[in-house]
Amino acid sequence: MSSLPSAEQIFAGLPDALLIIDEQHQIAKVNPVAENFLGRSARHLIGAHVADQIQFQDERLSSALLNKDANVAARRVPVRLRGREGGLVNFDIHTIPADQSWRILSIAPLPADGPVVEQGSGEQDQFSIRAPDILGHEIKNPLAAIKGAAQLLDRSLTEDQRPLTHMIKGEVERIAKLLDRMQSLSTKQPAKVEAVNVHSLIDRARQSIETAYNGDLKITDQFDPSLPDVLVDPDAMMQVLTNLLSNAVDATRKHDNPEIQVITRYSFGASFSVHGSDQVVRLPVEIIIKDDGPGVPLELEQDIFSPFVSTKREGQGLGLALVRKLMNDMNGRVRYERSAASDHTQFVLFLPIAEQG
Repeated sequence: MSSLPSAEQIFAGLPDALLIIDEQHQIAKVNPVAENFLGRSARHLIGAHVADQIQFQDERLSSALLNKDANVAARRVPVRLRGREGGLVNFDIHTIPADQSWRILSIAPLPADGPVVEQGSGEQDQFSIRAPDILGHEIKNPLAAIKGAAQLLDRSLTEDQRPLTHMIKGEVERIAKLLDRMQSLSTKQPAKVEAVNVHSLIDRARQSIETAYNGDLKITDQFDPSLPDVLVDPDAMMQVLTNLLSNAVDATRKHDNPEIQVITRYSFGASFSVHGSDQVVRLPVEIIIKDDGPGVPLELEQDIFSPFVSTKREGQGLGLALVRKLMNDMNGRVRYERSAASDHTQFVLFLPIAEQG
């Protein structure tokens, strides 16, 4: 029977580029994959300042590289190696539990034929994603097949079963529209808003999430039935609600009895300033999505709506960035809050009301 590999052998054999960074931000150790990725031997890398070897276009990631307390995961971000292009990578940096003044940095290079992600130099919430043509072929075509199959099934189902196929067709159409929206994220265009009863959208989003869990999940509500109609893009608002509810489900996945609640209310004093002007807009309708999950790590709270910042190891960090963009496009706002009085965290959506006829 062979002996257990040593920690040194395990470190050297891991598939990602690994760098151990000391409290002075100097490289203390690298594995062979890191040597190959950075194009330098360990002898030249050890003792070098990490920021001299690795640079990011996103200032938040550059700051995280030099923040001793930062624990950050970013997906599909462009990197530069000593000033030259290094392609797209998945990037993680975490403090070492045994001594939190030291950190371990993990870089996983991505294939050159993957989606191209660029970050612009405009406002903080602007980013650009150029999706290749293959996206439409590889995703939209199967979606059309799913919708066609649902239409065929619809003919043989009873009346009480047909709502399920109607949901499938509705979700397929929404995903197709989302793909179109993802391909045009770099553009700033006004949303196609209309007067909508927000409770009907919440019910649709909740039903979609609960159905995916075969009735094992229950999302409760506390609605204000007197709310006026809101002025939103229905498809965009559905995407916002679905994203936030899905995040709440993920956050409470380990709980035996997860608590996820949607609250609506009218806030007479809710107003926000418009960026770059003295104008103030009133956004009195609030939707609160609350859960009893662990919440966002404190070191990420200021950046959770930024692209490529994720609390999930497998996440790409686009969900909340998309939520913020869609809300801004609809002249709304979104805010993350942590309750000091309870274990709950919540996202609050602020929406404009439709003019009364």
